[in-house]
This record gives sequence, structure tokens and C-alpha cells, in this order.
Amino acid sequence: MKLMIFDFDGTLVDSRKLIIESHRVIFGEYGFSRPSEEESLSLIGMPLELVLWQLAGPDAPVKEMVAAYQRVLPRLRADAAFAEVPFGGAADLLAALAERKDVRIGIATGHVSHAIAPALERFGWQRFFCTVQTADKAPSRPHPGMVLQALGEAGINAEDAIMIGDTAFDMEMACAADVRGVAVSWGYHRSDRLRDAGASRVVDDMGELRDCLFEAIPPSSRALQAP
Repeated sequence: MKLMIFDFDGTLVDSRKLIIESHRVIFGEYGFSRPSEEESLSLIGMPLELVLWQLAGPDAPVKEMVAAYQRVLPRLRADAAFAEVPFGGAADLLAALAERKDVRIGIATGHVSHAIAPALERFGWQRFFCTVQTADKAPSRPHPGMVLQALGEAGINAEDAIMIGDTAFDMEMACAADVRGVAVSWGYHRSDRLRDAGASRVVDDMGELRDCLFEAIPPSSRALQAP
């Protein structure tokens, strides 16, 4: 049995517009200058509290701003102009993995539970995942807590798991949990940064990711799936 643990933003879905617009709204609401797109996207993967501390400064009302994000995000998600959009091939990859008897799949995301659940439901993906780890269940990346809890819930050993993500924080979390990290280059961090953070491989499109993950399944397991 293999466990494939996916990050959400930047790996399975393009959330760039949602992130940029949410920063614009919240920073404006609290009277701060809006951070640049580059600044905003470079910190994706970190806990929201730390993102705000770095972007708005240590004197910012971080707790109040975090609460405001939870209020604003559902409204922005309801607007097609800002809602997350699955990357091409993401749904097909998840469905193909979910069909296998020798693979389980999970999510480890910096979102909190009540933020990720509506997104998974909107895409019809909630049925795919045997474990969904969020920032309110365990320390966020790069702490290994989410991966370790996913392993425990799925009943899988670390050597039989892969973490798939688009940020250095995902790869650092994988390394801290002794799990192989596979990085995607279409997200928010550059390939060289991903490799420096411990990625065993960086893939450039969803087809290459699919090949990489299916190659990781032992041959004996693949044979069991043959028609």
C-alpha cells in the first residue's frame, strides 16, 4: 500500500487570484499597503499568522486579520473571478489513484478544516481522500505533524508515502517526517528552491507527475491491478 499526500494550493488548484484578492481586501480593510504579488506568493505554504506577520509587520493585529480572512474567503470563493480552479489533469489523476486498491491518497494543507471542506465539496473531491490534514489539526509546515498524522490515520509507514507539493515548506515537511518529497514546478516556488528544500524530484506537468507516482508503486502491486 502506498500513501500519496497532496498539498492543495499551487499543487492541485490554481489559487493565485484568490490569494492576491484576499490580501488586497484585508490589507486595505486594516489600512496597510497591499503587498506585491511576488511577496504574497513567495510565502504561500506558511501559516497565515506568519505570512501576515512578515507582510504587515509585527505590530499588525494578526489575530483580527486572520479572523477577517475566514470571513472574506467564502465570499471570494463564491465569485468565479477569484475562486480556485483545478489545474488541468488534477481531477483525472486523483480519480485514477482513488480507483487503485494499492494506493491511498490524502491532503496536507495550510488551510483550516472549515476552509478546505467547501472547496473539496465544490470539486467533488472529498470522496478521494482517506485523510485530510489541516493547520487547525497539527502544526503547519514545515513541522512534520500533518504528515505524521496522515500516516497514522492511513496506517502507512513513512517509507511507503510520498508528499507532493509546490513549495519549499512542503518539501521541508516531507524531509522532517522521513517521507519522500516530489515537487511540482507549476506552483509558487522555483524549481531550484524546491530542490534545495529536499525534493527528490521536480516534475513540470501533470502527466509527468502521474508517471512519477505510478512508477513509485511496486511492480507486484501494479500487476494486481492489470485487467
